[in-house]
Amino acid sequence: MTEHSVPKNILTVIGDMTVSFAALEFNMQVILVVLIKQAARIGSILASQLNFSRLRASIISLYKERYGEDDQFQRLQRLMATAAKIEIERNLITHSFWGMGDTPGFIKRTKMTAREKRGFHIEFKEYNEQHLTAFVESIRELADDVLDFYADMVSNKN
Repeated sequence: MTEHSVPKNILTVIGDMTVSFAALEFNMQVILVVLIKQAARIGSILASQLNFSRLRASIISLYKERYGEDDQFQRLQRLMATAAKIEIERNLITHSFWGMGDTPGFIKRTKMTAREKRGFHIEFKEYNEQHLTAFVESIRELADDVLDFYADMVSNKN
């Protein structure tokens, strides 16, 4: 079997990104389950059917419906806006072809798209282990911040 052109240490970071993003999504689902105000199993069934962008929108909409634009609403909006940015970068990393970069220690992401408005487009971007590690750390931080929001919401709203 042929070895990947991406070094194992960077493959490990990309795997960490996948696991960390799943933790972020799970923490967001927990918030949604509480906002639905049904049995946890019912909320989990509904949350599991939402893609990430719909999960974000549902959290914002349900929070606003339940509590209005209170002091924590802007905090929640900031968290969800950060989640949206992370999702974009994560999707680019996950759904791209990877090869050796032009610079030693770097790998290159190649993303090909064909859109109605722009037509066929190829995008290249180089990453190194430090850049990807910093990105993964931002996902973990957001997952922790979302969990903190959940804890504050539960203690203040119930």
